[in-house]
Amino acid sequence: MTRYEAAVEKGWEEMGLAHVLISRFREDGSADFAMFLVDVFCLGVKDAVFETNLTAAELRTYVEQRLPEDYTERLHPACAKKLIEGALAYAESLGFAPHRDYRNARKILSGLDASVCPRDFTYGRDGRPCYVRGSEDTEERVNRVCTVLAARCGADGYDYEDPSGDDPDDGDDALAVRDDLIEWLAAEPDAVPRFYEVSGLVTAMLLCPTVQSPLKILDVLWGPRGRTWRDAGEVHKFSAMLMAYWNHVGDLVHTATAPGAAADEQILDVWEEDFEEEDGGLAMAAATFAWATGFLRATEYWPDAWAAARARRDLAPHWEVLGWWATFNLKASRDQIVAHAEAAPPRTLNAAVVALARALRPAGPDAR
Repeated sequence: MTRYEAAVEKGWEEMGLAHVLISRFREDGSADFAMFLVDVFCLGVKDAVFETNLTAAELRTYVEQRLPEDYTERLHPACAKKLIEGALAYAESLGFAPHRDYRNARKILSGLDASVCPRDFTYGRDGRPCYVRGSEDTEERVNRVCTVLAARCGADGYDYEDPSGDDPDDGDDALAVRDDLIEWLAAEPDAVPRFYEVSGLVTAMLLCPTVQSPLKILDVLWGPRGRTWRDAGEVHKFSAMLMAYWNHVGDLVHTATAPGAAADEQILDVWEEDFEEEDGGLAMAAATFAWATGFLRATEYWPDAWAAARARRDLAPHWEVLGWWATFNLKASRDQIVAHAEAAPPRTLNAAVVALARALRPAGPDAR
């Protein structure tokens, strides 16, 4: 006898991107697992992972490490198949094939009957294909996808969004999203972290050894009770802003860790230009303090995901630098920062985070 379970990441309908998990348990105690990264707005199955012949305990550990239960909602297995295959058919109608690993991962769907699912799923956004550029999508890929869409739908028959702010045909300022997020967070109650702390938090989530959903930030910002939104439009506006900033930070990480990157390539989204010349040094130090606090807050919020990385001896010097900056209010920490900034080689926060990024940045499905 075979039993199935399925779940999907919360908020997928608004984001247009769904991590769909399907588990298969056999009577002999063995189990299989597949995770599909499904773009319901345009591209269908963007990635797939399939693991077989696990024990039930191994499977549950595997699933919990990648998408913890608090951030997923249960989905009837038949509906999971219907969602995946519907997105696949929609993408194929536009001219896009599924990720090459789908051929193997789809084996887990063979025992499910999508016709028994009572739910209906819609594809595209507002009745049109909408290509949302992923953080790893090159200009070549953007142009290729847009060319296919234009050929199938006409030049005005689809939508294109680049959360980082770049359009394939013009040079929009990718940093404009920072101003929007700064203003949004500044208007929130005092208990809500401000921009630089959130920036550090986002960076840590991108570097986390297990895949983190951007939507987990909502719990950190507003707690388990959440925020009271005016309407669905406000939710969509913030979600789009969050994804744009997530991709912007992802670009900083990618650039700083690329082969041949300069040793002082900036990974912290804290810049001298952000501050007035008068008292600019103190303001920048305060922003850096907030950034480090946000980064370490992620390790405290999801301790199991970070336990192994925090215990690595080779990374201890870099965690130490983060600790100095996160306790910048203490004179002893400020003394350490100054002393090591002037050492040879210097131990700076930026260098420490770049080193952590190179050691920890996970490989896996693009989470946009």
